Amino acid sequence: MSAILTSSTSLTDVIQTSQGRNFSEYAPLGHFFATPYRNETYNRAYTPVAGAPQIGAVTAGIINQGRHIPWINDPCRAIWDEDNQIWRAFVLTSDNPENPQQTWVEVVSPDLVNWVANRIPFYLDNLEQPTLWGGSFVVDEKGTAGYGPDAVIYLISVPGGGGYNQQSIARFIAPRLGMAPVYDGIVLGNPGVGDVVHAPGMDFRDPRVDWDEAAGHWLMKLTVGYGVAFYSSPDLKTWSFLSVLDLSAWQQIETPDLVPMIAPDGSRKWVLFFSLKTWEGQPYSTVGYLVGSWDGTKFTPDFSTPKLLNWGSDYYAQAVWQKDGKTYCWAWMGNWNYSFETPSQGFRGNQSLVTTLTLARDAAGSFFLQIAPLAAQERQYPSYEQYNPPRLSAAGTTSWQPDLGNPGLSWRADFSLFRASPEAWPKAITFEFCSDGTHYTRLLIQPAAGTVTLQRANSGLTPLITNGETAQSLWKEDRVAPLAAPLEYHVTVIFDVSTVEVVINGQLYISSLIYPPETAFGQTLSVSGDGAALVRFFKISC
Repeated sequence: MSAILTSSTSLTDVIQTSQGRNFSEYAPLGHFFATPYRNETYNRAYTPVAGAPQIGAVTAGIINQGRHIPWINDPCRAIWDEDNQIWRAFVLTSDNPENPQQTWVEVVSPDLVNWVANRIPFYLDNLEQPTLWGGSFVVDEKGTAGYGPDAVIYLISVPGGGGYNQQSIARFIAPRLGMAPVYDGIVLGNPGVGDVVHAPGMDFRDPRVDWDEAAGHWLMKLTVGYGVAFYSSPDLKTWSFLSVLDLSAWQQIETPDLVPMIAPDGSRKWVLFFSLKTWEGQPYSTVGYLVGSWDGTKFTPDFSTPKLLNWGSDYYAQAVWQKDGKTYCWAWMGNWNYSFETPSQGFRGNQSLVTTLTLARDAAGSFFLQIAPLAAQERQYPSYEQYNPPRLSAAGTTSWQPDLGNPGLSWRADFSLFRASPEAWPKAITFEFCSDGTHYTRLLIQPAAGTVTLQRANSGLTPLITNGETAQSLWKEDRVAPLAAPLEYHVTVIFDVSTVEVVINGQLYISSLIYPPETAFGQTLSVSGDGAALVRFFKISC
C-alpha cells in the first residue's frame, strides 16, 4: 500500500515527560530502562510476589503474576528535533498494552543524559506479520522520497511480508518528527539463499541508513548471512546491492553502523561498528569495530581482526550517530545468553549511557577509538565529595576508604592513579565497591600484566533466575581487558542501581550488570605487591 499522510492518519506528538518515572523507587538516575507505557496495571504500587527471593535493589518475582514483563533491548540512533529542542530515539520493546507485539517505543531527551519514554507511535495491523525488529530513521532533508524536505523515513526489519516470508525491510513515512509513521510496504525483500544471505529467513535485518554526500545517494548497511551488506538508493525506496563484507569468522553479526571520522592528522577514515555474540570462539555480548576506507561501493578494513569497543559482560546492539562534528554511541546493557533470566521488578532492560567517540592512534600507529562519558553526565548528581587519599604502598598504607557513608543507589567515582617514580607500579591496584564484606564488585588493575579485570561473581545473591550452567558460568566469569601500563590511570566508575560502566584513560570501556544488596555500598582502594601508587585525587558524585 502507499502511505497516505494527513492530519487524520498521522498522530501528533505527545511528550509524556513524567510517564512511568515513579513506577519504581529504584528509578535509575541516568540509564533509560523499560518503564510501563500507558498501562495502569503496571503503574500500581509494586508488591513483591510472596516467597520471591530478594536480590539487592531488585526483586526476582514477577509483578502481577501471569502478565508479561515489558522489556527493552536494541536502541536506535538519536536525531535532534530542532523545533522541540529534544533528541528523539527509539528502542525495541514488548511494552505494548494493547497486545504483546514487539515494537518500537520512542524515547526523548533534552541532553542525551535524561531519557523518558514518550509513546509507541507505530500502528502494526497493516503488516502481514505485525512485529518490528531493528532499523533506523532519517530526516529526508533533500526531499528525495517525494514527501517534502521535512519527511521522516523509517527503514525497519520485519519477519516478512509483501510476498516475502523471510526477514525483509519495511518502510514507514511521517511528514515530520513527532508525527506517527504510516506503513508504506516492503522496500527490500530477502533474496533468499545465495551469495549474500546463505541462511533462509535469518540475518537480513538492522538497516542503518545515512546520506552519502560524495556519492549523492542513500547508503544502507544491513546484517546478512555472514557479514554486512551495503545497498544504495536515490529515494529510500528503490535499493541496489553494492557489496558485502565477509565477517563469518565473527558470527553472529548484528546492528552495523558505518561513519566517517577525522583522524588526529586530519585524514578521513571510516569506522564500521557491529555487535558480536561470540569472541575468540566463546559466547560473548559486545561491540566490535574495524577502521578502514570506503570507496562508495565497498568497505576495506585496515586490519582484519575487529577491535572491541567494550570489554564488559553486558553491552550489545550499539547505535552510532553524528552531529556537529561529534560521534555518539549507546547500546543495550544486556547479554542474550541470560537476558531473560535477570531479576525483574516489572520490567527488564537498560540502555547504556551515551558516550562520545574519537579516533586516535596507538603506539604502533594503528587507529583505535577513545571513549568518554558526556560532560553533562557528571552534572546529574546533586553533590560531590573530593578527597586526598594517602600514598598506597605495601610498605606503608595498603588500603584507603572514603569517609562518605552510603552514597545511594546512583553515584560516580573519578580518581587518578600515578606511578610513584622511581618505584614501580604495585602488582595490583583494586577498587572494591558496592561492598558489605560478603558481597562486592572489584575493578582490578594489574600494571605489570597489562590487564584490567572487572569481577562481579560476588556482587549479589545468585542473581540469575535460572540454574542453567552456561548462563551461570557467564555471569560469574571475570571480564579481562588488555591495557598497557601508562604513567597514570584516569578512572571513571559509574554505578546506577543495577549497572556499572567503567572508562579508563579513554581507551578501555567496560559495562556490566550487577545486583548488589542495598546494604552493600562500601568502597575501598587498595594495593598489593611491591611498588607504590599515588592517588592524585578521588571524587565521589552522588
